[in-house]
Amino acid sequence: MTQTTRILMVTSDDQRTTTRQALALQDFEIVDTPEYTAAHALLLDSHFDLVVIKSDGAARDSIEFIKCVRATPQLAGILILIMAEWGTGEPTLALAAGADAFEPIDAQPFDPSRLISSIERLLGRQEAAANLEIL
Repeated sequence: MTQTTRILMVTSDDQRTTTRQALALQDFEIVDTPEYTAAHALLLDSHFDLVVIKSDGAARDSIEFIKCVRATPQLAGILILIMAEWGTGEPTLALAAGADAFEPIDAQPFDPSRLISSIERLLGRQEAAANLEIL
């Protein structure tokens, strides 16, 4: 029996419903919140495999959240994927702060299949690393 992948989405935009529906169709369990403080509390209270941050342009907030998650020992294994615009510097800052992956959101309309592909690659990479540790 496979365990359902739990994803915490941190986004406050109008694409949240579309993103949530696309991920739920892939049998991911989705919990979302628009606030970083609530997201951190949820991460501490429950198990999640991945955090997807959809930047609302406030790079400072998302970067501080990533740093806070990375500084919390019990959240060391959580994967973080940030969705942000190229040219803002945020993707580079997020990766430097500890995000595991970046998905550009410049393309309009939003294409959920690109996000799903990024998530599956990231989760596959984590699974492969876990299998190597067993050997």
